[in-house]
Amino acid sequence: MKRSRGYSLVEIVVTLAIFGIFLYIVVMLTAEMKRNEKKWPVNFMTHPDVSAVIARVRRDIEDTKAFPTNFNTYTADNKTLILYTILPSGFAETVVYDFNTPGEVHRLAFTASQQTSEWVAHGVPVFSTDRDNDVNGEPAVHISAVDTNNRLAIDQIIVPRPHG
Repeated sequence: MKRSRGYSLVEIVVTLAIFGIFLYIVVMLTAEMKRNEKKWPVNFMTHPDVSAVIARVRRDIEDTKAFPTNFNTYTADNKTLILYTILPSGFAETVVYDFNTPGEVHRLAFTASQQTSEWVAHGVPVFSTDRDNDVNGEPAVHISAVDTNNRLAIDQIIVPRPHG
């Protein structure tokens, strides 16, 4: 029996071809990712999901019974939203959304005058609000936000659910 050592030329060519195809795919994916990064820049230090802010605001507005104009040291304006909500337990809660710090949203919850929680989102667009809206005779809240390039990022009108 004769044993041969090494690889044949055909084996080497096939191996190099497979490696070349793999390398071509990696280079093309990297180039496409670079093009997309330039087209749609992403700031990875921002809040991972701006929809988390909108979901909380929507839930609180939908559960709102009243829109107080003042609470503790807060006064309702286009950068501060004050809501009087009903919790699932049936107890009342006053929620204050503070949009005064650019790129941050603070949600403060109070029972009576005691603060019970604070939630903060960082790296979000600059939010503003307007309570002086009516939709079919019902009070509504207009939430808008602009990104760092001053482009409109969020524009929603939210109406509270009817409470019986």
